Amino acid sequence: MGDNEVKQDEEVSKNKKDNSGNNIVKKISIAIPLLALLVILILTCTTTIKQGHVGAVYDRFKKGIQGYTLSEGINFKTPWQSVNEFPVSIETVYMSKDMREGSEADESILISCNDGSLSADLTFSYRFKTEDVPKVQRQYRGKGGQEIMNSVLRGQLRSWISEVTKNYSTMEVHLTKKEVVNEKLTEHLNKKAEKYGVMFENVSLAETRASKEVQAAIEKRQQISQEVEQQRLQLEKAEIAKQAAQLEAEKKIIQAEGEKKANEIKAQGLDERILREQYIKKWDGKLPQVVGSDSSILTNLGE
Repeated sequence: MGDNEVKQDEEVSKNKKDNSGNNIVKKISIAIPLLALLVILILTCTTTIKQGHVGAVYDRFKKGIQGYTLSEGINFKTPWQSVNEFPVSIETVYMSKDMREGSEADESILISCNDGSLSADLTFSYRFKTEDVPKVQRQYRGKGGQEIMNSVLRGQLRSWISEVTKNYSTMEVHLTKKEVVNEKLTEHLNKKAEKYGVMFENVSLAETRASKEVQAAIEKRQQISQEVEQQRLQLEKAEIAKQAAQLEAEKKIIQAEGEKKANEIKAQGLDERILREQYIKKWDGKLPQVVGSDSSILTNLGE
């Protein structure tokens, strides 16, 4: 084989390698756009709903908000549909003075009572009703459940709570009727939030704080209440003692009446005996002029 043939073989081999490389590049250049298109389709045609949530669907070409919801997990949708999530399992919210889960630096609320005001930390659990989610989404177009809670309901809560607490005194809300107030709050908030498709549970004024003036008034009222309670107990004791004395007096009266009656019966028996003895003393020994069938009957004994 000559040098020319060797060179020709090398050139053929080189051309084959170049062509192979070019084919790989062409394939890659085709695959990358296809892969990108596939990723875009996956991203635009699927949505993942978090656990404990449902998705409200807005369709740009089918009359807006759809009447169904997407369940948790991966769901298919069209690229022109958008989805907002709503929590349908229990979510707990803290609105407190200090930083807690779900609470900013200071989200404590000021509540009105019938004789003053208190600062309070609020805690509650809530969830959206699945069947009402499309209606709520239609009412607040473009807003998800969390956004509705933060931007709409939290602001409403402050006024709703005062609608209940204004019927109680600061001492009742702060101390003496706290459980009753919390029950009333849960009931009232559920009525108010019905149009938002929300259910509340365990609404509680977890901690209430009074100003120095209000605290002093509460303590004064507590002192007065304790004094009144002591007086009431003393009156009850006196009444009990009075009733006991009356019962004892009635007992003695009954006892005396019984003794009197017994003495009367006894005295009556004695009178009959004495009378009989007198008859006997006056008897002159003569037999009675009339004797009845009953030999114990004597007549004209004294003649």
